[in-house]
Amino acid sequence: MIKSFKKKKILVTGYFSGIGNDLIKKYLSLGAEVFSTSTKKEFKKKNLQVFRCDFLNEVSKVNFFKKIEKINFDIIVNNAGINIIDEIYKLSDDDLENIIKINLTIPAQIIKITSKKMIKNRSGKIINISSIFGSVSKSKRASYSSSKSGLLGLTRACALDLAKHNILVNSVSPGFVNTSLTKRILGKNTITKIKRDIPLKKLATPSEIIPYIIFLTSDHNKYITGQNCVIDGGYTIQ
Repeated sequence: MIKSFKKKKILVTGYFSGIGNDLIKKYLSLGAEVFSTSTKKEFKKKNLQVFRCDFLNEVSKVNFFKKIEKINFDIIVNNAGINIIDEIYKLSDDDLENIIKINLTIPAQIIKITSKKMIKNRSGKIINISSIFGSVSKSKRASYSSSKSGLLGLTRACALDLAKHNILVNSVSPGFVNTSLTKRILGKNTITKIKRDIPLKKLATPSEIIPYIIFLTSDHNKYITGQNCVIDGGYTIQ
């Protein structure tokens, strides 16, 4: 099934994340014009523009919102996210607020802004990158699970608000993905233990997650909305 994204304008937040970077490359290879965000640097090259944005900085955030409200996006992928692993009683108030803000509030604000032009165009696809920890959880994931569970609720509510305007909203919930962030947060020994708990006995690669995002945002998807696609190697069915 060939999927062309020629002339499509796509926003994927989180340029330097594992899934985000690979997803952007895939969209570019399919002819899309892609916009993204980075806390590190701002740059522009053929069919790709990366805005420098720190979502925890009010001035930076507002400047970014002013830029995207001028663009007619066909597709939004809320991919940027953070995670701090610790027991609930050890988390600082700032940690709790920042995780909720980056993982939940910012996606909601982006949808609020960009959906206005989608409504005028009577067309659009929105994907929220959640996590299996939005549906299940484990120790030291209170803040992260709260944010990702909220993102699933946001997906369903936005799908209902925007269905009458022919805008489809879905979420994708990866399990454990083999990225540099996963390796840094969990460490080699923990990853080895986790693999034993996954029926497929391996972590996912970004290339095993991306095809589902591509399909849900392609012209082939005309009827799927308000759904959460879990991609976890069977981890949550046990």
